[in-house]
Amino acid sequence: MIRSFSQYIIGLSLPATLVCATNLQVQHLNDEPSYEPRLDKGYVKSVDDVQRPFIYVSNKAKKTVVQLKVECAVPQQPQMQGWPFDDEFFNQFFGKRPNQESRARMSLGTGFFVSSDGYIMTNYHVVKNAKSIKVSFLNHIEGELPAEYIGGDPKTDVALIKVNVENHDYLNFADDNSLEVGQCVIAAGNPYELTTSITMGVVSAKNRSNLQITDLGDFIQTDAAINPGNSGGPLLNLYGEVVGMNTAIFSTSGGYMGIGFSIPSSICQNIMYQLKKDGQVRWGYLGVSLQFIDEDLSEAFGTNKGALVSSVEKGSPADQAGLVAGDVILGIDAKQIHNPNELHSTIRLTPPGKEIVLKVLRDKKEIKLKAKVLDKNASLQSDGYFARLGIQVEPANQGSLQRHFHSILDAEGVIVKSIDDDSPLKGKVEVGHLISQVNNTKIRNEADFVNAMKLSENKITTLLVLSQRGQYLFVSVNPQAKGSKK
Repeated sequence: MIRSFSQYIIGLSLPATLVCATNLQVQHLNDEPSYEPRLDKGYVKSVDDVQRPFIYVSNKAKKTVVQLKVECAVPQQPQMQGWPFDDEFFNQFFGKRPNQESRARMSLGTGFFVSSDGYIMTNYHVVKNAKSIKVSFLNHIEGELPAEYIGGDPKTDVALIKVNVENHDYLNFADDNSLEVGQCVIAAGNPYELTTSITMGVVSAKNRSNLQITDLGDFIQTDAAINPGNSGGPLLNLYGEVVGMNTAIFSTSGGYMGIGFSIPSSICQNIMYQLKKDGQVRWGYLGVSLQFIDEDLSEAFGTNKGALVSSVEKGSPADQAGLVAGDVILGIDAKQIHNPNELHSTIRLTPPGKEIVLKVLRDKKEIKLKAKVLDKNASLQSDGYFARLGIQVEPANQGSLQRHFHSILDAEGVIVKSIDDDSPLKGKVEVGHLISQVNNTKIRNEADFVNAMKLSENKITTLLVLSQRGQYLFVSVNPQAKGSKK
């Protein structure tokens, strides 16, 4: 929990408070223009008391915040002739020719230790497509160490890497739910290669959404200076605890303009635990469509807060819990829900399999319903048609691509996890292959794949498949056929 900041209020109005603290009188200063503050013990003590928290946090950041040097694989279109689908006619149906070559590009970012055994948190976009990651330490004791990519989640822009160290200083997480607007915060990072720079500001706002930064819009806004190179650095309170991770700025110039955004510590911790355990992230799934409650609807439903249920998916956890269209979800367990974005984020970050209690307003009366949150990806793949297809897939990300030994680490699509012997795809694709396209539909996740295959049900279907060696090929699949072994 974040403790009271009343003892540091003096730091927010320094001149007036110091005058009061040291019993200085205005006429005394006027009578003695040669007054020297350092000779006034009361003044010196007040200044030291104000500065001490900032110095403490800065020293802690120097021990725990690191610079990341990332060599990335950047796709490059090969200069080759003869690709049969280069013609614009074919591009209408199959898209542009897939990238098959890449070149290296160096980029810099920030990270911070979250455990004594070498785990470092940073932004996913900092280490995305990394061929190699090196961690540079400010004190030069460890020098520069290679880092292992543990996993990352593009939906939240959180990633985890690891270096081989023991008993290293690290940062603890604070509860961002107790964070208040106006609270003093410190941003640490490596802007423009200026290692471990410290800037100070306040929390300008909380729960910023619809910023199109990540899928989960629940950002802390701060005016602490954040610049290119700060990505992945911590946002700290005056106790040296992480309240957020700096990830983006609003700027028309490319530099600091007083508006920065940080991922809340609660999201960072949730993703960190999942990546450490499984190397990937599982998303909670409830199965409802939601809408905001405007002024007119608030009169009809008796509240202006919460998330209004507009529809419920048949057979979903919400359906099994008894939710119906017209219900207003006011809370989950002890957490209050103010709008659909907050409910969306809360459910997605709830561990699959956990039973939750929904506080619901129905016909202007409060009731409680129990629901069991499921794995969103597993729910998609338990679909009847998907089961008949006889295939299991997983999202394509840097971790899964590396795990299946792919040479192209920025490919989009789904990776084949398993294929049943009687699957119509048997002999057409193999475990580890990446499916990037179904007919003329690009595939970015499991939902895209399921929907595209459903649209092609009972029809001859063309898949664009990427092998581990970086070779793309089209395969034709008859959903009615039985699998053939090679």
